[in-house]
Formats: sequence, structure tokens, C-alpha cells
Amino acid sequence: MKKVSRKIFGFLAASALFAGAFVSCSNGSDSSSTPSAEQTTNVSEVAAVTTTGTAEVSGTTATLTASNGKYVLKAGQGTHNNIAANDSSSASNEGTWTFTETNASSPKYVGSYEGNIATIGFSATSLKLKVEKYLINGSLAAIVKEETFDIAFASDSKSFSATIPAVKVSNVISYLLTQINAHYQDEKNYGLKAKLVRIDASPNGECSLSLMSSFKKLTDGTPSNDTGDTPYREGKGTYKIADGKLTGTLLGKTQTFTIGEDGNLYGGDQQDPEKYELISGSYKIYANVMTVPDGANSHARIRTVWLNEDAGKIGLIVDLKKTATDKTKPMIIATYEISGKTVTFTGTGDSAGKTMTATLSDDGKKLTLDGVEYLKM
Repeated sequence: MKKVSRKIFGFLAASALFAGAFVSCSNGSDSSSTPSAEQTTNVSEVAAVTTTGTAEVSGTTATLTASNGKYVLKAGQGTHNNIAANDSSSASNEGTWTFTETNASSPKYVGSYEGNIATIGFSATSLKLKVEKYLINGSLAAIVKEETFDIAFASDSKSFSATIPAVKVSNVISYLLTQINAHYQDEKNYGLKAKLVRIDASPNGECSLSLMSSFKKLTDGTPSNDTGDTPYREGKGTYKIADGKLTGTLLGKTQTFTIGEDGNLYGGDQQDPEKYELISGSYKIYANVMTVPDGANSHARIRTVWLNEDAGKIGLIVDLKKTATDKTKPMIIATYEISGKTVTFTGTGDSAGKTMTATLSDDGKKLTLDGVEYLKM
């Protein structure tokens, strides 16, 4: 559970570095009062896949060929941000992997691994692979709950036998963009920005967008056009995927985004592209977004509550706050139970022993925690 939670925390922190707004639905509409434009999600289980074959290593890439497909493991491309690109000793012990079925053009499974592929065929080698994404309807979707499996090689052998475990996937593919920034010079010159965008794409070609944002900006005491709060907006429409790209329209503007090999969406400035992180459509996310001009304490803040019943009732409470000089992002990792309109969180790991109680609205579209109201994304 902790590994799953760390991944969610990671993409919240990482996506805060990017800017831009996703516009990939058609026939969009605005709403400031009625959340949310979510899609109906169904979770299904993909059966385990048994593979046997042999491996060949060339440089930093290992190709494991089986009768039903092939694995490609690339060293030095792990997901941990503290691994330097030129640190070969560390990079060799983690990386990314794909499994592509025979005669298929796109990987069926995508994930990360730990282990040293350079020792395959020379000494006993053990690799631990994490299943993170699965191909559904022509596009990668995040696994509801990440699973791991091992691939082992004897001391002087390149032969392997491994089983990709059964995994759960949602029929809805979801993406999340987080923007947060704070600049404060004086009471007449400051800019504060907090924005959270969720996109849900369903297999029938329909999509929905839910957006919470807050902007406050003064230049020489004059408000800019984007000053103010838009606490909630939503849009519904359609989208198309072709040639590795997703195209659609919202609020009269059409854009095309590239679907990366990692399943994330990329668009906007090619030098600094917008990045919409692929997340599991199985997550329910409640959010509170705000900007506060308050002198040296001016800040932007995005608070989120994550609920995933399909992954064993994993709960996350994340508070992302940015001032002109600092950024904090404490997180509580928990399990949760819902009884009527009451949600009870029980902390795990570093949060063990901590309990928190939240209240849901009658329609389930609002959640109140510690006096703060969150809207469902």
C-alpha cells in the first residue's frame, strides 16, 4: 500500500512543475456550483500471463523473448527523482520495462523494475518488476493497484520463467494536471496560482473534465484579466485517439496532445510541455483549491483527499502549499471506512495511530474534513 501511495504523492509533486490547461473535450459547459462531470467506472480483472524464454543484453537494454511476446527492460530510467542520469552504478539497478504481445505494435504492460540486467548470463540475477500500466482500448491505463513479480536467472543462464500477475484495470482512463505557483514582491505586485484538472476518457469516445482553480495577480496595483477565483468548472464531450495523439475541443478551442510512451499526455510548448499524469480511473478525488494574498505569507494551496475502494480502501490526504520561498506537501497514508455519510481514516506507516473523520454530503459530491469543504473531481 505504501508503494502505491508514494507513486500518487510523486506525481502530485512532479506535475506541479508544469503549466497549462487541458482542453480535450467537445460541447463543453461551465458550472460553478454542481460537481461533477465524472464518467461511470467499471473495474475488471486481467488474467495472469505466463512467460518463458531467453534473454539478450545489449548495452543498457535487455530483451527477453518468449513464445507469446517480449519484454524490453531499459536500465537507468527509473522513476526515482534522485537517480542522476550519469550515475551508471545506480541507474543500472533500476529502470523501466514493457511487455508487447507477439505481432502487436504497442506494449500491453508497462512498469518499472529493480535489479541489474547487466549480470544476466554471468551471475545469479534477480529482477523485481512492478506492473503500473495496461493497454486498454488502444491507450495505456493506470493499474488500479500496482502488483509486482520476479524474474530470476541462474548464475550462467539466460533462460527465464515468469508470470505477470493478474491486475485490475478501470474502463475509464484518467489524467491529472496540477499547477501551483506563488510570487510575492509587495502588496501591489504579486501572482498566485493554483489549479487542478482531471480528465476522464471512457471507452465509448466520451470524456469529461473537472477543474478547480484560483488566480490572483496584481501588477503595480492593477489586477490582471485572470484575477479572481473559479472554484469549479466542468465540461463534457467527445475525443478521438489516432496515430498516438488525443484530439478534442472544449469551450470552442481544439487541441491535440501526444500520448507518451509512459501513457501521459503532453502538449503545449515543445520545450516545456504540459504534462497530464496518467492515474487510475478508480480513484475518487475530492479537492480544495485556493490562493491567499497575505504579505510574506501569501500562498497557493491545493488540498486533496483520495479514495480507492478497488485497491483495498486506500486513502490519501495530501496538502500541497506553495509560498514565494517554500513548498510543503505533507501527506497522510491511510485506510478508510465509510458508514453512512461518515468517512473514517486510519493512518498507516508514518501516520500509524492517527485517525481522522470526514463527512460526505447527501449526494456524495462534497466532503468536509477539519472544517474544509472539498469538491469531487
